[in-house]
Amino acid sequence: RIEESPIEKLVVTNSIALPEDKWIDKMEQLSVAPLLGEAIVRVRENASVSSLFE
Repeated sequence: RIEESPIEKLVVTNSIALPEDKWIDKMEQLSVAPLLGEAIVRVRENASVSSLFE
């Protein structure tokens, strides 16, 4: 349904694997690795992670 819709781009993350048969040309996948990595570093350093989500 999205493929035929007026939506130009659907941005998703790679936090959950998407089967190839569900992939459409309008999708753009962003990696969550940098955000998760920074959150892990901040937790280990006992620093705030809230600013990552503003």
